[in-house]
Amino acid sequence: MGRFISANVLREMAKMDKDILLEEDSVLTPSAKDLAKELGITITKGRQEIIGQSVMGQSTGQPVNHQNERQVTAGVIGAETKDADLKKTVQKILSEVLKPACENPKATHVMGKDVVIQPFLEAPPGQKVGLVDVIDARVGNMASGFMTFDHSRLPWFLNYDEVDYIIEGDFVLEVEGQVFRAVAGDVIYIPKGSEVVFSSPTFCKVFYATYPANWAEFCE
Repeated sequence: MGRFISANVLREMAKMDKDILLEEDSVLTPSAKDLAKELGITITKGRQEIIGQSVMGQSTGQPVNHQNERQVTAGVIGAETKDADLKKTVQKILSEVLKPACENPKATHVMGKDVVIQPFLEAPPGQKVGLVDVIDARVGNMASGFMTFDHSRLPWFLNYDEVDYIIEGDFVLEVEGQVFRAVAGDVIYIPKGSEVVFSSPTFCKVFYATYPANWAEFCE
């Protein structure tokens, strides 16, 4: 699994340059993608621009955005230098691992009617996995949210501690050669550093809590 790029990490990168080149196996969190669009950041993996105004080929007969084309070209030419700068930035952030995820945590009330579970874009193709964070590092040192599995599986590596509470359905956890089968009302704890497979043979909805909230900042 590639390096996770969270919104906080992306914000630090953007302080140096809003045209960002990432390694091809890097994974952008949903909040990082939203931040990139909000700040007008152009993100390129290798030679493929994944966020920003795409350059349209002349063969389509559509106008080419030359300014964006120059940005992408410059990003490719300066890839080695920029990559070194990005690594220095990430290393600086990782050196602050002992700092709390949230400097000013505050009591927060999330209303159920406002919770909308979205498709999890990092799930394997064809797997119906939904996820939404309702508490994150902006308000607390722990994170929490909901995930659903509809006859689907999700291999994952936990760089954090996690507690899962099964709200409905049949939930299956495979970890270190063990298989846990849980139903509504059950609670499962998974320690940091575990390589797991989440799944459901039917449909299930799970509430999760993770620590620390900013775990994605420390993924290689």
